[in-house]
Amino acid sequence: MQTTPFDRLRELALRIPEGAQELLPLIDFLETFPDQGSEEDLVHLVGITAMGIAKARQGGIWDGGKWLFLRGAAPAFPTHPGEGWRVLPWGYGDETFGHLVLKAPDLPDAVPLLLSISAPLLAWRRLEALRSSQNQALALQLSRLNTVFELTRNLGEVETRRDLVRLMANTLMGEFRIMRLLVVDAEGQVLHAKGVGELPPVLEGDSLREVVQGRGLVHAIELLDQNHSHGFAYAAEPAVGRLGEEDLVFLRTLLNLTSTQLSALELRESRLQAERLEKDLELARNIQRQVLPKRLPEPPGWDCAAANLPYQAVGGDLYDLWMARDEQLGERLHVAVGDISGKGLPASMMMVQLSAFLRAMADRRVKHWGRLAERLNRRMNDVRDRNRYTTLFAASLNPENGDCRYVNGGHNPPLLVRATGEVVRLAPTGPMVGLLPGVKFEEGRARMEPGDVLVAFTDGLVEAENAAGEELGDWPLAKVVLDRPGAGAESLLEALLVEAFRHLEDGKFRDDVTLVVVRRTA
Repeated sequence: MQTTPFDRLRELALRIPEGAQELLPLIDFLETFPDQGSEEDLVHLVGITAMGIAKARQGGIWDGGKWLFLRGAAPAFPTHPGEGWRVLPWGYGDETFGHLVLKAPDLPDAVPLLLSISAPLLAWRRLEALRSSQNQALALQLSRLNTVFELTRNLGEVETRRDLVRLMANTLMGEFRIMRLLVVDAEGQVLHAKGVGELPPVLEGDSLREVVQGRGLVHAIELLDQNHSHGFAYAAEPAVGRLGEEDLVFLRTLLNLTSTQLSALELRESRLQAERLEKDLELARNIQRQVLPKRLPEPPGWDCAAANLPYQAVGGDLYDLWMARDEQLGERLHVAVGDISGKGLPASMMMVQLSAFLRAMADRRVKHWGRLAERLNRRMNDVRDRNRYTTLFAASLNPENGDCRYVNGGHNPPLLVRATGEVVRLAPTGPMVGLLPGVKFEEGRARMEPGDVLVAFTDGLVEAENAAGEELGDWPLAKVVLDRPGAGAESLLEALLVEAFRHLEDGKFRDDVTLVVVRRTA
């Protein structure tokens, strides 16, 4: 059997009878020390060895606040225990570990030797424990830094909010060994749930509180990016232990990364939505440009001009002029001006429908405009979107004699400015089209003589306000025409718009604006 250095030391100690009783415990201590796994075990070994050398039945190691090791009854004053007790300091360098307190008449020299041998060993053990702890902390930090890098990279590859939240949740549960996790958005919609059982799609108020408390979700952290909240994450404690302060800081860091990416995802979705909307608007603009007449009909003796200024990219105003066929009585000049309720794309789409209906119903000579309006009203009630309706002025002009038959469905009365200076307002002959089912419309009549001018417009023009809040009204329009006898339709159209902009001063129109000018020249 192979002998160890400690066996050799024991053999030598036994050759010195007077020192064997003291040296043998020291040799046992040195041999046993490496097997002590913790500081507590090492202290216990020092205490047991010291009592064995001193042959003491009572004693211990006192650190100034508590007994690190104790056998027998403890003295009332550890560092001043009284007669029959011995006290030795135990330390290394400037650090004091405590005091060895033994009840013994005398202390063999081997006891101070034991303390001097064990003190640097304890200091070394503490240094090793500190280094090990620091290495573990460094390894944890490196691992978490790698987690941050991986999460950041993976978050950038995710396309949807649910996938992003799922990635974040899996990372949290794997990193902290959390078995129960719930994530809801700012409206209470459940984005992710793990280990919490079956849940409704939305959790708010008391129902959310019951789930959080009933499932032991003790950590609630808001998914916050600056001042924008994306919801909350509710987590239970880890399967082993609890989340410390550093754990919670890292948990918030991961959630902050997720919140930032959620904001970026929302921004990207908003940008894509804006691009899709712009494409839709461009399509609507093209459709609207195709619906509005590119060239106005001008039968002999008549002069026409028109303009449309949408408030947004597309508008809900309509104007149309076309020649209606009638083989027996001759062609008629049809004029229509409409104003769909609302603005933007929905109003524009309904304007296209209205234009199509009008062209289909009035492509030929209209026998009675009131009956046509009633048909149009029924059709618009069938297809209108929510509470959308339209005001409408539609008229038929006989190019030969100037006879005018019209229907006015709740529209601003067009102005018939006569060459004599008289101004006639073509008042409504029925309500707005598409507003009420089953209503009746009447047909109005007028006559245009040479030099007379018909000015039809939408409310966006006459309700334009200046800085003082004063509306333009229709009289300034009539005055523009009266002040320019003999002016052509294009000149009058330009002058009318100039008057409107003059009234606005530095302001802008607040609605779609449409203006149609028809002048009988001969």
